[in-house]
Amino acid sequence: MEMENGSDWKTSKCNCPAFLKNYICKHAVGMAIRLKYCKPPAAAAKTVPIVGFLIFYKPKEILPPSSISTPSQCPPSSPQTCLKSYNASALRQTLYHPSMVHNSAPATLHFWVQNKTGFEIGGPSQHTWGAFGIYDVAAKLDVTNFAANTLWESGLADGSAFMWRNLPKGKQYIRDAVDLKGIPNEYYDFVLASHVLEHVANPFKALLEWIRVTRSHGVLLLLLPFKDRTFDHKREVDRLEHLINDYHNQTSEGDLSHLNDILRLHDLAMDPPAGNIDTFRVRSEKNFENRGLHQHVYDQELLYYIFICLNLDVKAQFTWDLHNLIIGQKQ
Repeated sequence: MEMENGSDWKTSKCNCPAFLKNYICKHAVGMAIRLKYCKPPAAAAKTVPIVGFLIFYKPKEILPPSSISTPSQCPPSSPQTCLKSYNASALRQTLYHPSMVHNSAPATLHFWVQNKTGFEIGGPSQHTWGAFGIYDVAAKLDVTNFAANTLWESGLADGSAFMWRNLPKGKQYIRDAVDLKGIPNEYYDFVLASHVLEHVANPFKALLEWIRVTRSHGVLLLLLPFKDRTFDHKREVDRLEHLINDYHNQTSEGDLSHLNDILRLHDLAMDPPAGNIDTFRVRSEKNFENRGLHQHVYDQELLYYIFICLNLDVKAQFTWDLHNLIIGQKQ
């Protein structure tokens, strides 16, 4: 957006706080804040009503900008940079606010997947992605599960056809979420995961794999539990620093370091398949075989900063019923 004198808001000079110069001042969403802190040229005054319209007309439609300008710890060239030299204060200078989250289900997700090639971790998910019609409109969809027999599926075979509505839709793989060996780099237009990431002990390791198989400008669509309405409601949301430490410490999927807290805080009354506390403990001690534990607890703010750390452009966030949905685009 240019001012009437031909100069650009991105390059105009003013006494703007450092964090605004790094991020907000470069985007229309933050221009009202810039006007508050800065003293732009008089010629810019005529643009103020337009800025107000952009911000206040329908704020729920305003999505985070397509590029994130953060300090040198997180340049856009590498998704691993924030993991290699993490700076909490620098990362938090990017803005998150609950108003960025839509408190209802999306009307459709077809825009992201129609006539495109996708890959689902832990699929199929007929009650979520199926209900959105994703399997029907995608051109092709491969799926993977961590084992041939899980708590949710049985009799799967690596390399077999993935069938949807009695028609072949793609290929079935047997791969762990943190190791998609044999799947080519940048092969898919989109990657899906419905209520999977919370079961992963090393989420950053998994996400880097999911990003690896996603094409440039492809998208990740992740559904996770809305913890306040699930059996995790007594647990605290994990800290980003903790998840980064799990990545640096090479935490394995056999990790049970959270087991005591899970046994103490898991609301069994909301999870009938888990049985009583003794049955749940026995199952949980074999978590590497069944992956039933929710290793970590997420909310939309944590998901937002995970995506920023991985240099994913956050396109939309939704919360409804039992679900948190976040959509991010690979740079």
